[in-house]
Amino acid sequence: MRAAVAAALLLAVGALAAAGCGRADSSEPVSFSDIDSVIAAADLRVCEEIETEARAPGAVEERRYDVGFACGDEDEEAVVVATAYDDDEDRDGAARRFEGQVRPPAQGAVWTLGLFTVRVSGNRDPETVDALTEALEDRGAE
Repeated sequence: MRAAVAAALLLAVGALAAAGCGRADSSEPVSFSDIDSVIAAADLRVCEEIETEARAPGAVEERRYDVGFACGDEDEEAVVVATAYDDDEDRDGAARRFEGQVRPPAQGAVWTLGLFTVRVSGNRDPETVDALTEALEDRGAE
């Protein structure tokens, strides 16, 4: 009886975990202009934008954005990294690696949008992240 209950519990936990690992449609065309639009839709300003040199495997381009409602107060900002990939396998692999590295989960989040990953990690303002999350989900990110 205990084995059956344990198996049912394990299946339920697995189903919940799989439900949280959805990925956006990779055939939807997305560019860095779309990332800029998502940031603007969240009523955030780009305080600094840098094209990064170190990239995940399979990445073709990556940009780091320091964003906030107002620039100048790092406590009210968030760091967003948008990375473009050639295919969904590389994109999904990068998203899985990020999800596996970020423990506890409150330390960061990753979304997929087209052939992009969009991640927020490290110290960040919760209101800024909430606004960004809503704008990403409105755009179809998962």
